[in-house]
Amino acid sequence: MKRLLLRADIVLLVVVVMLALYGALMIYSCTHNRLAREGLSPRHTMTLQLIWIGLGLVVMVLVMVADYVKVASFSLSIYGLCLGLLVVVLVIGKTILGASRWIPLGPLHIQPAELTKLGLILILGNYLAHRQQEGEQDAFTAVAHSLGYVLVPAALIFLQPDLGTPVVLAFIWLIMLYTVGARMSHLAAFVFAFLMLFTVAWNLDIIRPHQKQRMTAFLRPEDDPQDTGWQVHQSLIAIGSGHLRGQGIFHGTQSQLSFIPHQEQDFIFTVVGEELGFVGSVTLLALLAALVGRALFICMQAEDTYGRLVAAGVAAMFLIHIIASVGMTMGLLPVKGMTMPFVSYGGSSMLVNFAAVGLLQSVYMRRQKIAF
Repeated sequence: MKRLLLRADIVLLVVVVMLALYGALMIYSCTHNRLAREGLSPRHTMTLQLIWIGLGLVVMVLVMVADYVKVASFSLSIYGLCLGLLVVVLVIGKTILGASRWIPLGPLHIQPAELTKLGLILILGNYLAHRQQEGEQDAFTAVAHSLGYVLVPAALIFLQPDLGTPVVLAFIWLIMLYTVGARMSHLAAFVFAFLMLFTVAWNLDIIRPHQKQRMTAFLRPEDDPQDTGWQVHQSLIAIGSGHLRGQGIFHGTQSQLSFIPHQEQDFIFTVVGEELGFVGSVTLLALLAALVGRALFICMQAEDTYGRLVAAGVAAMFLIHIIASVGMTMGLLPVKGMTMPFVSYGGSSMLVNFAAVGLLQSVYMRRQKIAF
């Protein structure tokens, strides 16, 4: 065990811890004044985040010492558990801001959609690795069958309603198929079909009017600055006011006066931009780039196809979250509930992210056989 742990990717571990602590500081900055006004401890949210970080590190260690190849044998069970939880959340889920995405367990709320991302990576990795062994990884039927693993959880998540997570699942699917060598023509055909289905859903109002408004508000936030365009409008003000070095930690006007709702979650990047400016933003983006870069490095170093696919899936999950989180705060993408890995506040996402890093470490530590 000791010899195995000595083979861990220290660079990845340092990057993850730095991101988590960076996020905890930013969370404290944008929440302490609001909590004090509400009569709560100014450190309440940050303390909870630090607890989640501690639990996440424990989860990461437990996952990394487990052989990822053996984990593959449980992939179907894990995937089935995720589907079961997605059904449960539709029945007894706690509704927050019009969406039923959380299962209440006393003071804790579990978000099954977060766990589903890992479940999908494991089941797709197992399926596609077997298809490659049989020489069918680029066959149209294999691509179509793999899509079935995406459509079922995506449909259940869409009913919550949640439009962001199905996009994450689809992106993971595309990257993993590309990694295993699927034909680009097959992938392009399915992407085109998805776009057609989305167009139909839009025109038939399957996508609800308020969802359409949120998806299009980023194009012209000034048209409705008091409602659908509020977050984007205030976010742009905050980031723009940061300039080169920012207004100073704990001194951002938008952040300290809570102009941006739920800033510690989806819009955490605005705190960095306003209070730490361009320098702080680039530093954070560099750490996030290192996170994705190490995941891709581990993907290339993996000993087998399954390890490469798992690492590619984790890299895809991190990448799409980073792009969406930064893009929507800068008015480049629609506003959706997409957290920034290890930086945004949230227990479910933090534990899943650390578990994903544990998988990366498991693949990396076993890239070569260990002689005992």
